[in-house]
Amino acid sequence: MKPAPLRVRDALGPARVRLHGGPVLAELSERFGAAARAKVLAGEVVDAAGAIVDTATVAEPGSHVYLYRDLPEEVPVPFEMPVLHQDEDIVVADKPHFLATMPRGRHVAQTALVRLRCELGLPELSPAHRLDRLTAGVLLFTTRRELRGRYQTLFARGAVRKDLPGPGRGRC
Repeated sequence: MKPAPLRVRDALGPARVRLHGGPVLAELSERFGAAARAKVLAGEVVDAAGAIVDTATVAEPGSHVYLYRDLPEEVPVPFEMPVLHQDEDIVVADKPHFLATMPRGRHVAQTALVRLRCELGLPELSPAHRLDRLTAGVLLFTTRRELRGRYQTLFARGAVRKDLPGPGRGRC
């Protein structure tokens, strides 16, 4: 997949919206309401080439537009997330309970990924694997896009083992 035409902002990449085709303003307004319409009118929506979408923009079916979404207020997760190791390729951190690994749904800013991108100033930081929001444990992140696939493949193939010891392990 080609990189988004908008940069990471506030440690988050832009949202990518796949279009059904036709007038972009009408589709975004119908699907996402007044907030999306306001973003188009303010020049805050771009196509895959980075051109600003305006009221006359018509899109092909399956094409994409990009925009920064407005973030909801989140309840802060009060636990620290110490960095256990950092070098030019990877960051290893100790994720606390109740902190999601990646932005999803109502957990966006209060995630391990966004916290570390902000704290370390690494906009391309990406998790090599995930832990559930309620699970505490060690997370491995890659510092650059070109490294991500190699490390994720290690986890996918089982070359790296994740042990999740704890009470009740193995019980129904």
